[in-house]
Amino acid sequence: MNSLLAWGARFIHFAFWYCTDFMVNLANRTHTSYNEANTWVLLLFIPGVLALLVGVRIAQWFQLRRLTAARRASHSLPRS
Repeated sequence: MNSLLAWGARFIHFAFWYCTDFMVNLANRTHTSYNEANTWVLLLFIPGVLALLVGVRIAQWFQLRRLTAARRASHSLPRS
């Protein structure tokens, strides 16, 4: 159990420093500050992507309902 906790702590430490390094590099490449890059990513980009994915899922749900209804209608027709 102790090794699992140590592994988890190392993973969280590595993930934190990787994300921080990514944000610093993003800020340097876009000629903005770390705080501005953080704002763009965490407050605008991620919620935007999430909203887009929810919208795609809703569109797929409507499409699946339409296709299922069409399939049921084609199976209920009498064969001649």
